[in-house]
This record gives sequence, C-alpha cells and structure tokens, in this order.
Amino acid sequence: MAIITINTPFNIDLEFKVAAFSARVAAWIIDAAVITLYYYLMILVIYPFLQMDEAISTSASLFFITLPVILYQLSFEIMLNGQTPGKMALGIKIIDREGNEPTWGQYITRWLLSLGNIVLYVMPKYLIHDPAYFFIFMLVYIPDVVVLFISPKRQRIGDLAAGTAVIDARYKANITDTIYKQIEVQHYTPMFPQVMNLTDRDINGISQLLAEAKPDKARNAYMNEVVRKIKKVLAVETSLEGPDFLRQLLFDYNFLAGR
Repeated sequence: MAIITINTPFNIDLEFKVAAFSARVAAWIIDAAVITLYYYLMILVIYPFLQMDEAISTSASLFFITLPVILYQLSFEIMLNGQTPGKMALGIKIIDREGNEPTWGQYITRWLLSLGNIVLYVMPKYLIHDPAYFFIFMLVYIPDVVVLFISPKRQRIGDLAAGTAVIDARYKANITDTIYKQIEVQHYTPMFPQVMNLTDRDINGISQLLAEAKPDKARNAYMNEVVRKIKKVLAVETSLEGPDFLRQLLFDYNFLAGR
C-alpha cells in the first residue's frame, strides 16, 4: 500500500493512501461510459429530433459534443473538488503535494498533460465505425501507465508536472472522522477562536495525533512539543496542556467551522 506523507507546520505527519490502480481503471471506465452515453444520446437521439441542416449541425456538434467531451475531465475535477463522476463513484480524488485541493492552474496543467485521456475524447466517435479502434487508442496510455508504475506516489505525467496525486478519499475520511466532536452544551463559547487560523490539514494532524497517542514518555514529549508550537503560532496562553489542549482546539474548531 503506497502512502503519501505530508508534514504540517507543527511537525505532524499526515498520511494519505494512494489510490489503487484498479480503482483508477474502474473510475476511467465509468467516465468513458458517461462520455459514450452522452455522445450516442446526442448523435442518435437529440440531433435527429432537431432536424438541423448540415451547416447548423456542424456548428452545434462543436459546441454541444466536442467541447463538452474535451472539457469533461477538467470541468468536473474543478466543480467536484478533484473528482469526476468516475472518481466519485470509486472514492478517489486529486490532492496537491500539501494535501489540499489543487488550484485551477494545477488542474489545467494536469489536464493538458493527460494525453492518454484523448481516448475519452475520440473513442465514442470512432467506435461507432469500428470497435477495433479501441485497442489502437489504448496505446496512447502506455507512457502514462509506465510513469505511474515507476513513480513512488503512483503519479502520471500530468500529476508530476502539476504537483498532484490521486488518493483514496475514503482512507482520508477515516482520519478526519475524529475531528468532529459532539458538542452537547447549548450555548457553547469557544476558548480559542484563533484555532480558525489553522488549516484543515493541521486540524487533521491534531486529530490523528490524539487518536494515535500512547501513554509513553516519547509520545508525551512529542505531543507537548506540538502543543508548545501551536500555542506559539496562535499566540494563546492557557493552563491546558497535552491532550486536553488539543481536544479543546478540536471542539472549538468544530463549533466555529459549523456555524
């Protein structure tokens, strides 16, 4: 199981599980099926119903078939925070090297260099004439597949250039589940509103640290160092120490983020 480890400003390591190759292939198949369905629906159902002449049909084909298909991957990844319908179905998504959602620039770079996805763009058009084209177009994927298998983080060419990776989003969720603490106090007042200056990945790291804490001297010393750094960064003074301070941060974060 390939793991991506990201270090936060508080020296808390966050771990993300790299998406399995089988999950990525399955996601690709789903996306290909969506595009193929859209293509055939437009060509075999919508266009005949509209009864357009050849000139209008050619222009309509450009705007309603070619462009949507070409922009399919990029548009969905931007709108769905790193996921296409296929990726969403398989529980995988794209993150940047800091564990955050990629920027538009990273999405565009990744999309431009995902040359293998040309299959998604042209396959429906050519398969309607000869299914044998599928195997020809699959050859375009060879460079990406080779790079994916030799890359430690299972990145394709576009991922390497954009500084992104595809992870198992459900594995990440198992870590972040412990962020959310049930607040039963009706009129809750946060002790440390400065907690909102931390990033989501910092909060994830704090949550993971609490979940993995062990009652040994080395772990306690590490936690105390984390607490010291957080207090310094947030400029807070409190008698709370160790796990009590970190738990209070999670309570405050949960309350403030949920308003």
